[in-house]
Amino acid sequence: MSVAILTGASQGIGFAVARRMAQEGYTLIINSRTPERAVALLQSEVPTAQIVAVAGDLAAEMTTTRLIETAQQFGRLDALLLNYGGPPVKPLAEIDDEEWRRSFDVMVVAPLRLLRCALPLFRQSGGGRVVAISSFTVKSPHPGIALSNALRAALVNALKTAALELGPEGILVNAVAPGYILTERIQDWNQSYAAREGVSPADIAQRTTTGIPLRRYGTPAEIAEAIAFLLSPRNGYITGQQLLVDGGLIVAA
Repeated sequence: MSVAILTGASQGIGFAVARRMAQEGYTLIINSRTPERAVALLQSEVPTAQIVAVAGDLAAEMTTTRLIETAQQFGRLDALLLNYGGPPVKPLAEIDDEEWRRSFDVMVVAPLRLLRCALPLFRQSGGGRVVAISSFTVKSPHPGIALSNALRAALVNALKTAALELGPEGILVNAVAPGYILTERIQDWNQSYAAREGVSPADIAQRTTTGIPLRRYGTPAEIAEAIAFLLSPRNGYITGQQLLVDGGLIVAA
């Protein structure tokens, strides 16, 4: 039996990862603020799957405690997905100190806390795999999303450090950086930019996909395939990386 904790797994890419890993036979501990509907859907799709829902805000220390206590009941942990909802789409000048602090807690402190608390279980299991969902904008920052640009980069660099430190213990740590993926987040993004530029969301979508060599948005299932591989024992030698899954976008190094 392999056990995985998946945060932010009730919709979008996180849910697609949960579906893929349920199909692969993992015992899943799924977290989001309201994971019950996602768990019910997964169990209807994969009746043999063993899935436990842990509701709660990842930024709350109690949520981390409950996730770890649930994994302890299974006596092991093999995979950890660090995912959370994207921050508000705002330019730098509109973000106040409190919003920076709140977003830092959610996007940096909370996932690193969960990783730190999961280490004893990984060691008990003889190693493990960790993946954080990042964004291609870590390598090529975009205007209007200062919180995402800055804080995702902070997490990626912290995880690179973790990969260096934990590699000797067989704990592999990576980030996956999606490009433009057709989720609710990208729809919010298009609406925000459309309002700022005085055009329609469809205009933004057309402009975006024109700049993608594959000429389309990616799907959550396509990202989930990459993440499921990195979280599995099939990944034996990839660690400390940020994997771009972006349809060929050219970004700054």
